[in-house]
Amino acid sequence: MKNTGIQISPWAETLPRCNSVKGMAETIVRAQEHERARIGHELHDNVNQILTCAHLYLSVLKRDCLEFDVLIDKTMDILQLGIEEIRKLSRDMVTDNLRDEGLVEGTRNLISELRGAGVFDIHFVHSEPACVERLDHCRKITLYRIIQEQIKNIIKYSRAKSIEVSLFCGDDQVRLEIKDDGVGFDPAKTEKGLGLSNIYERMALYSGTVRIDTAPGKGCSVIVNMPFSSVSPH
Repeated sequence: MKNTGIQISPWAETLPRCNSVKGMAETIVRAQEHERARIGHELHDNVNQILTCAHLYLSVLKRDCLEFDVLIDKTMDILQLGIEEIRKLSRDMVTDNLRDEGLVEGTRNLISELRGAGVFDIHFVHSEPACVERLDHCRKITLYRIIQEQIKNIIKYSRAKSIEVSLFCGDDQVRLEIKDDGVGFDPAKTEKGLGLSNIYERMALYSGTVRIDTAPGKGCSVIVNMPFSSVSPH
């Protein structure tokens, strides 16, 4: 077999099943805490900085200032940006649209928004929606959050130009892959950060598997397999 140079991450593994209600509850709590931390970071690092900038403009605003109208316009632009960021963050937290639209349509809308920014060449391929929508609502939310999480990782770290999200289902499981052509990384030298840890913990709730194929300069592919129904713990 030809060696492609791609390294299979040592993190590639079948996630251990929670063997008790207590273990599952602890996993859920950790996932919730990570989500709260993520929201806190977004509010502090992004929204707070935008509002601080708006406050700075307002603090120097005087009616007899020669650039009064210019400063007013800039302040309004900054505040509008803050409103948009809060709206995006709120939308990230709301999952009712998945119940109404389904996972395929919800993901398609997310991809369309990213495509509209013009930063990435991004594509979404999937099985027949009727097959994917057989998943229960909680599993749909989990897969949607994983897509959001990994795309955020790609935006922050990968310097990728193209992204492909694929979602396919078989008789008893669904397979999600998020692949980019970015800089990649050496999994043996990189600790699982918050983003990847969230993906692992989300999949642990459903006896799923996570595999990360990556190497420096070779991009990254995150592959998760989730059963339609969890195996009962022994």
